[in-house]
Amino acid sequence: MGYRIDIDHANCINCGVCMDVCPVEALDMSRPATPGVEVGSEGGGPLPWMMEHPVQVGECIGCSICIRECPPNVMTLAVMKEPTPLVARQGPVERPVPDEGGWMPLSAITREALKPVHDSPFGDLFTWRTRSRPEPWQVWQSMVTDGPASPVAPCQEACPAGTDAGRYVGLVAAGRYDDAYAVAAEVNPFPSVCGWICTAPCEAACRRSTLDEPIAIRTIKRFAVEHGKLPAVPPSAIKREERVAIVGGGPAGMSAAYYLARLGYGVSVMEAMPVPGGMMAIGIPEYRLPRSVLREEIERIVGLGVELRLDTAMGRDFTLGDLEREGFKAVFLATGASKSRRLGVPGDDLRAVIPATRFLKEVNLGENPRLSGPVVVVGGGSTAMDAARSAWRSGADSVTIVYRRGRGDMPAQEEEVEAAEREGITILAGLAPTEVVGREGAVMALRVQEQRATGRMEHGRAIYAAVADAIRDVPASTILVAIGEEPDPSILPEGAGIEVSGWAGIVADPRTLATGRAGIFAGGDVVSGPKTIIDAVAAGRRAAASIHEYLAGARDGEAEIMAAVRYPTAPERTLSVDLAPRPRAHAPLPVVQLGTFAATQAGFPENVARSEASRCFRCDAVYGCPSVTVVAGRGPHENVHPVPALSPAPAATQSIAGGDLQ
Repeated sequence: MGYRIDIDHANCINCGVCMDVCPVEALDMSRPATPGVEVGSEGGGPLPWMMEHPVQVGECIGCSICIRECPPNVMTLAVMKEPTPLVARQGPVERPVPDEGGWMPLSAITREALKPVHDSPFGDLFTWRTRSRPEPWQVWQSMVTDGPASPVAPCQEACPAGTDAGRYVGLVAAGRYDDAYAVAAEVNPFPSVCGWICTAPCEAACRRSTLDEPIAIRTIKRFAVEHGKLPAVPPSAIKREERVAIVGGGPAGMSAAYYLARLGYGVSVMEAMPVPGGMMAIGIPEYRLPRSVLREEIERIVGLGVELRLDTAMGRDFTLGDLEREGFKAVFLATGASKSRRLGVPGDDLRAVIPATRFLKEVNLGENPRLSGPVVVVGGGSTAMDAARSAWRSGADSVTIVYRRGRGDMPAQEEEVEAAEREGITILAGLAPTEVVGREGAVMALRVQEQRATGRMEHGRAIYAAVADAIRDVPASTILVAIGEEPDPSILPEGAGIEVSGWAGIVADPRTLATGRAGIFAGGDVVSGPKTIIDAVAAGRRAAASIHEYLAGARDGEAEIMAAVRYPTAPERTLSVDLAPRPRAHAPLPVVQLGTFAATQAGFPENVARSEASRCFRCDAVYGCPSVTVVAGRGPHENVHPVPALSPAPAATQSIAGGDLQ
């Protein structure tokens, strides 16, 4: 596995810029085997042809800097299933001495050979900062000093909240746990929660997966928050008169409260449940998310001066009009999507057919629901897995999960599915419910029909069709329904001036999260439908930025939030990148303790966390670090088995004019 750098040699101008900008010294320029000349000085005198085509001499990390910086745009990146063929290092060349006041060939002002210090490839002539090139014709964009910021690492780009994962992973590798914790928390007020249960889209985007396996970013985050100490949050320098009401104390609402408080606003959160945290508190069992972890992060937000009103539901205890009369200048609706969808089959109105969210709420609020007999859970997401594992712990004789698609289509994380099976839960995939079989008001079974993949796709998912006459009954005394959740529009009275979509979600501007009523914003699951915690965190920050723009007339609320929360770390002057194939570290498997909801998932010990963090390619910083060392793997510092270089071009058929570079 690895990356291969491909070059269109017919259109390459042999300038050597790609070699100069490669931070891990994966490129060199081949030396011609036949005589040739380049454009010489003003007098036209020939100079020896020193370099020819770019060749790959080391392991590539896929950062694409060479591709962005290639003037004629002739480089591409390919993913290899086998080890990438490498060419032997080409060795140094002699730099010509230009005539006084004359022209110099472009190749002469490159670095000629691989070096440990990567200064700007353009010397003092330009301030170099690599960045994306939106169009192929936009060459040498990095020379524009007032251009946008450099490209971010794939892990940061994949995170809905924009968490700088590479930076805190690098800090863990360096043993700087306090700093790592602070970086993880700057764009996410729930770093501990995410260290336990985030779906980790950053890991799916990790470039390391091409070499072996992605970095265990989520578990490293958990290590950072468990071993670091978060610096105290300074009070806002500005105390604003405007007050903001937030309806819903879940991840979106509490995130908005955090960032608005950091900007100096008075914030009140109205939460319908007796505990804050939304589905983090009432939907996720304690064995997956310890209550002490969630409580600590909620207390940190409340400690900024945020008022928390529990057992206070909109539509029951107050209205939007009440909030306006109380003097709130803006309102953020973040009530989530907790209304469970029905099965929609005959018999689904029987008493023992229970929404999984309601069952989990009873479990997490300490109501201690007891089950008996066989339990069937319908669904394949995280809620289904949580309900099934909680049913085991609540006395069920057996637990079976029924999912209408194939196992590979289940939206739950693979580790959740594996944990359920390790606890003895049966998973039946490819079965769609057709009827709840009852007798005298009691549930007896769930009737299902086999489904088979048709080979067709829709919205990126396989389409399944029923198999004729393939019907069976799955014994059940209780059925927990986890086929999706949706918002509850009943909180909005008629005439509220806020549009509701056909599927019951609030309609809000996708950029500003503003609704059709002035001063009312909405975001999170109540707008998008059920998504992840980190998506909700991102929506909360976006709402806080828009509310700040609305109340204070700020031009860029997001930028002002980031200025308030950014935790600076000194630029790294040296980086060590380990390119040796090395397996990903995995936390120990959780101990199965049926009957108890105590957390059983251990994190990384220190030596494992630092070792795993050191596997990072450091895509976040490698492009700007002046000294990058490749410490393992195949590369210019180690012996490689060379493959033949491409044949040289015919003598004296191509020349390079570098322009007046003095």
